[in-house]
Amino acid sequence: MIALGPLAFAAPLALLGLFALPLLWMVLRATPPSPREVVFAPLALLRRIARTPETPQSTPLWLIVLRLFLAALVILALARPVWQPEAELGEDLPLLVLVDDGWAAAAGWRAVGAEAQGRLERAAVDGRQAALVFTAEPQETAETVRFGDAREALARLQAAEPRPWSGNRTLAAERIEAAFAQAGAPARAEILWLADGLAGTDDGDVSRRLAAHGPLTVMVPPAEDSPLALRPAQPTEAGFEAELVRADTRGARTADVVAIAADGQALARGEAVFEDGAATARFTARLPLDLRNQMRLIRIEGEASAGAVQLADDAWRHPRVGVIEPAGGEQDQPLLSDLHYVGEALAPHAELWRDTLDDLLEAGPAVLVMVDAARTEDARLADFVTGGGVLIRFAGPRLATRGDDLLPVPLRSGGRLFGGAMAWDEPQQLDAFGEDSPFAGLAVPADVMVTRQVLAEPGPALDSHVWARLRDGTPLVTAERRGEGWIVLFHVTAGPDWSNLPLSGLYPAMLRRVLALAGSGAAAVPAEGAWQIERQLSGTGRLVAPSGLAEPVAADGLARAEASPQTPPGLWRLGAASAALNVIGPRTAIAPLARELPGAHVVTRDGTRELRLAGPLLAFALLLFAADMIIALALSGRLPALRRGLASLAVAAVALPLMLFEARAQDAAISDAEAMDRALEVRFGYVLTGNAEIDRISQAGLEGLAATLFARTAIEPGEPRGIEIESEPILFYPMIYWPVTEDAPALSPNAAARVEAYLQSGGLIVFDTRDAGTVAVRREPHPGLVRVLDAIDVPPLARIPPDHVLGRTFYLLESFPGRYAGGEVWVEADPDGSSRDGTSGVVIGAADWASAWAIAPDGTALAPVEGGERQRELALRTGVNLAMYALTGNYKADQVHVPAILERLGQD
Repeated sequence: MIALGPLAFAAPLALLGLFALPLLWMVLRATPPSPREVVFAPLALLRRIARTPETPQSTPLWLIVLRLFLAALVILALARPVWQPEAELGEDLPLLVLVDDGWAAAAGWRAVGAEAQGRLERAAVDGRQAALVFTAEPQETAETVRFGDAREALARLQAAEPRPWSGNRTLAAERIEAAFAQAGAPARAEILWLADGLAGTDDGDVSRRLAAHGPLTVMVPPAEDSPLALRPAQPTEAGFEAELVRADTRGARTADVVAIAADGQALARGEAVFEDGAATARFTARLPLDLRNQMRLIRIEGEASAGAVQLADDAWRHPRVGVIEPAGGEQDQPLLSDLHYVGEALAPHAELWRDTLDDLLEAGPAVLVMVDAARTEDARLADFVTGGGVLIRFAGPRLATRGDDLLPVPLRSGGRLFGGAMAWDEPQQLDAFGEDSPFAGLAVPADVMVTRQVLAEPGPALDSHVWARLRDGTPLVTAERRGEGWIVLFHVTAGPDWSNLPLSGLYPAMLRRVLALAGSGAAAVPAEGAWQIERQLSGTGRLVAPSGLAEPVAADGLARAEASPQTPPGLWRLGAASAALNVIGPRTAIAPLARELPGAHVVTRDGTRELRLAGPLLAFALLLFAADMIIALALSGRLPALRRGLASLAVAAVALPLMLFEARAQDAAISDAEAMDRALEVRFGYVLTGNAEIDRISQAGLEGLAATLFARTAIEPGEPRGIEIESEPILFYPMIYWPVTEDAPALSPNAAARVEAYLQSGGLIVFDTRDAGTVAVRREPHPGLVRVLDAIDVPPLARIPPDHVLGRTFYLLESFPGRYAGGEVWVEADPDGSSRDGTSGVVIGAADWASAWAIAPDGTALAPVEGGERQRELALRTGVNLAMYALTGNYKADQVHVPAILERLGQD
């Protein structure tokens, strides 16, 4: 094969026939057409000869050019030209395709599958043997690599899916070497490695071992398709922040990030921007604690990969903890107070509020902390505990003097002093925690000492309330369940006055275990037992049922586990505790695959498929040959009716490719026929945002709405079309759906003028900011909507009234939900004062209507809806009413006033 840029010839020797074209030219010039016979007629001889052209002595020049062009076409076709040829390093050898099918390949899996399918199909046509190997295939289920019919490899490819872990290229190379060592296996093969673009541990060794068995091509994805990954998010005071990482740092790139609750509702959404040359990008979200506790996962939208998902587990469920302030305020040295130590210990694991009891109870905390200086016997504390709250108490001089009813066990008065002048005992160490204690598994430091404590009254039920003891057996921490809540008492102070426990790392660990008792907190993890997989992440980042390959993990082993076939990423459970194992950890390495690999030819996958031109060229040559026969017959007088226009026919045949190209170049302009089609057919439009995922949902949403209108009404809409709002005319569309993103640019003066003319002519624009799921936590207007509307002369707006005609155009509706419910809808405040005959030209909402309308080609819904199928039905009815409103205006406005009209008729 010889390549000339994007054009290659599989049989280049056939091009030598082009050197015969000069000889053909001379032959054609020397050979005139057959003479024409003229019947002798004595009476009309002169008149007949004058009216008939003379027979030429040589072939006309235009016919010679046509025949030379025909001969050149045949020669080029015999040379088997190929446009955008695929690399053919060993086209006579068997084909081996190595596919990276780990999480990094999931986002571009369709392109990878198409590339592999094209190569295998070509091998099947050529009759070559083929083998297919996956790098992430579990060893337990991996088949022995064998060369066989390429169609068998195609069948395996069609059934393959990406895996939610990284591939093992070294193990795949070993399997390939074993295949070449089998009896009857070929000695060499053409090897194509479809890589995911990420570097592995032994890529150089793998490449060297593969290249030893034949020509090796390594195909990597382009920069815009390189995989994106999401590192574990970190909570902040206002919400959380996450880091996105990529391997290929060429060019700027944006990514949308969304946090999703267990019911599928979007809790937070935003954009992260990779600067040119940057490997990381940050995303920060403002999210109240109540919503953060509901978070199920964080994902990169549009990146269908397990590496683009971070599952949230019990560690994210941070309870709201209220620390009761003492009535007289803190002491003069706040850094030495009990409140300081307990606050520092709890801050990383909870949202802390320090205030008076009245204000704390009004805020609704899950846990209350009461140090000795803030002791109170308010009756509302008992109600708080029995209602499900957790009360954490600490001892001190006041509690040692007198107890109260909010204690897990009765106390002795006076307390106990170790190592004092009147005491015989030395300071006590902590004893190991029992297996039935919530503190089980925590290591007890040897240097933690207790110098004073309050003592519990001995009794038969005391042991059931003790969670921690000193070495001499006296209780250090006791607890009691009361009603739906808990009372937990530390028999020492919250500060270092009675012990150095608050100065150790054990102190915050014990308090975190106590926080697990709160309804929004994490369950305590037992020290023994094994984690079991509950839900597994698929390679495309969806939670699915676990496979049968997952193995139990020891209680202390999940934190060190990595995603693999035996420990797949997903949600794991041990007792009441839940933990997430994600593909990407804080220290997971993300680096690009080297472009220089031993023995390999590394190319970039451009997404194009080779185009073989031999068939089209021969077909075109056959048409020209038929035309040449007709021309020859006409010149010889056998087809006199066709003689006129022969030159035009030849010129048209030669210029046909140029004419087709020119026609394609004019597709961008709207012809009269196109304008007539748009004017005569009802067709809805949607504004293109530049975000492929949003535009896809908009198109699918309007297609779903069109199908609903066709089934339920007399409207038969055509296929919806995307609109470039800055350049395309919009007057043809009765309704335009405009999804407004936060980074939507302001309109140019020309575009704004077209939009205003559209509104004045009776069109309807439905602006949808799609953020009703998070609008409750937004503190400022939608920035994109503000920029768009600032450029348009929009009349004053108001919330849609209950009697608005939009709720009556087809269905009787009281609300207008989409994917989200409860969002506000805005229309013109006084449409009667406009030139639109009492109808509003704009409808503004945030319900994400298109997602609720969107359907797949098989008719299934594309996106979950917050309120289930009932809300989806109401969203479709909202769409029907919007379409009717756009097409019929205010023709049902009188029905809104029917009660008033009937009342007046009754009075008359």
